[in-house]
Parts: sequence; structure tokens; C-alpha cells
Amino acid sequence: MQRLQSELSGDLERAMYHWVLDPVERQAVMVNAATKCIHEDYAVIVEIACTNSSSELLALLLALVSTYRYDGDEVNDALAKSEAKILHEAVTNGETDHGELIRIVGTRSRAQLNATFSWFRDERGTSITKALQHGADPTGYSHALRTALRCISDANKYFVKVLRNAMHKSGTDEDSLTRVIVLHAEKDLKGIKDAFQKRASVALEKAIDNDTSGDYKSFLMALLGSGI
Repeated sequence: MQRLQSELSGDLERAMYHWVLDPVERQAVMVNAATKCIHEDYAVIVEIACTNSSSELLALLLALVSTYRYDGDEVNDALAKSEAKILHEAVTNGETDHGELIRIVGTRSRAQLNATFSWFRDERGTSITKALQHGADPTGYSHALRTALRCISDANKYFVKVLRNAMHKSGTDEDSLTRVIVLHAEKDLKGIKDAFQKRASVALEKAIDNDTSGDYKSFLMALLGSGI
């Protein structure tokens, strides 16, 4: 690691530093760094908590998940409908820290939650994330909750938004760009690349090629080629 630090600098150094770590260590380092920011970067913590399976989260040895979450595809439609009502009441009243809301989001499977979100949208005419955005609770907690729900609902779509925001006309957010590419290169980057192409009408490789330069660009392009 010291040899890397002596030979590299800037964005490439940070990207390489994360890449040479074991995948579990890589995520743990990013979470630890996020908690030490002046303004905690909840999005990083939520992304990792919501896009890993229960077993992967346990491997991180983080207290981000305290209960077992069923990972199967079975859905209870009646339960989804009733819990959509609970979510609506909590959001409408600005009670985003409501115990029932936290219980639902923290323990239901991805498939069950998506069924609940679907009921919410059908019954209320808007998605739960938009309802939270315009609700009575403008706190950082509410923002973190919206991030969690986006990751649960459609992780690829969420990361496409992160990537597009990272390559905004006003400048490149190298930390976010590096985080998404490095964390997902060995896992599910292909799905993110496909979703990016569909949303932006341009390949992710092309977007990064236009927005970065030098060895940092070469490194990211190499990781994009390793997506599985």
C-alpha cells in the first residue's frame, strides 16, 4: 500500500487504493470514511446496506442490519396492501422514523417491498420516494430513507442516477464515480451499464471516456471491461 501511495496520486490513487482491497474490506473502508465526514455521507452507507444480501452484510460485521431478511421471491399481496397503507400514513404525517415504517423496510424481502411500493403507487398516484421528497420531514434521515427505498426498488436505476450526477456538466464527482465502478466491477456492473445505456442513450464507457482523463480514465475503463 505504501508503494502505491508513493507512485500514484489524486483520483487514480484513491481508486487503486480501494480496488486492491478485498471486496468486504473495500466496503467497510468506504462506510468508515462516510461516517467520519463533517456531514455524514448517509448515501454511501445506505447504498451498501441495501444492495447486498443478508449474508454479505453479515460478512461486513456492521450493525446496519439487525434482523434476518428473507431473500426469496414469494409475495403476500394482502400484506403488501395493508403495509402500503401504513407507509402512507407515516409519510403523510411526517413520521419517517415511525417504528412500523422502519420495521417494514428493515425486515421485508425485496420482492415483498416492491409489491408494497406498487400498491402505494396505485392507491396514492405517486411513488413512495416522491411522497417522501414532498413530505413534512425534510431531514437528512428522510433523505437517507429515500435512498434506501430507491436501492431496494431498482438498484440499477439508482446507480445510473448517481453516475449521471457524478458526470454533470458543472464538474465530475470523482469520488462517486469511483465508488460505483469499483464496488460493482466484480458483482453487478453489467446490469448498471445496460441501465445506463437505456437511460442516457450512450454507453457508460463513452460517458466516462468523455468525462475523465489520463491513467484514472484508463483504470476505470479497465474495470468496466471486467463487469460480469
